[in-house]
Amino acid sequence: MPRLHEVSYSREATIAAFRDYYQFLTQFYLSEAMIEEPPTDGWPSITNEKVRLLGKNEEVAELMRHLPYISDRGLLAPHSEVAHWPNLLADIGDSEIDDLRFISEDLGWENVPPSALGILFDEDRIVLDTKFGVIHWVAGVREEAKQDPAREGILDNFWDCTPEDEEWRVAPAWAIADFFEVLKKLHSDLVYVPIHKTRVEEWFDGYGTSDDKSYLRSVRQVYKEHGWPDLSVYDREKCLESVDKLIEEQFPDEHGW
Repeated sequence: MPRLHEVSYSREATIAAFRDYYQFLTQFYLSEAMIEEPPTDGWPSITNEKVRLLGKNEEVAELMRHLPYISDRGLLAPHSEVAHWPNLLADIGDSEIDDLRFISEDLGWENVPPSALGILFDEDRIVLDTKFGVIHWVAGVREEAKQDPAREGILDNFWDCTPEDEEWRVAPAWAIADFFEVLKKLHSDLVYVPIHKTRVEEWFDGYGTSDDKSYLRSVRQVYKEHGWPDLSVYDREKCLESVDKLIEEQFPDEHGW
């Protein structure tokens, strides 16, 4: 496992890690049109004033301003809608800022430091910390992720170097680029199963005999039959057409979800 002193933060590398992961998702199931790149000068709605009201520092502001984002309620992982900060901050009033922090961090948000930012707008919680160059998977983490030997989490106990009230740091953490590699593997192994551009389900081995999740077994098989994750043979459009047809014809209760 990497030690905390072996990890560092780079804005450019962080932006590249987000972009690389989003491009990976477009190879799998996501439309390229859903990836929104920032203007040259950054997203104009993400102002220093609004980011300060969020309780974040200038580095977090610059990162938020220059990140790519996924539109149309795009997902980072199952139940993990990406926080589209340019839209969230575009028409927000000062009185609503605390609501944004609660929804994106929800950890006793007053104990999330200025260097850290929630990157989801959903029931799971993932927090990026620019001070340490890590991502904490606070809620929704899979055991497979914690056990991935290729991208091990940070070994050190953050409580040794952070305030006692930041109890959420007990959650597993990875170097930023490693975190996205963990997500890639979960998709590649079809632990995460896309059903729709805004719906990704989790596969547990116990679902193999579960009637209410039998459609997931069938959808996983469609992806395998189309060659996923071998990109030399995988045809995204044909595969997604087959997935949609399967759901519509055999599992209509799941269609149009």
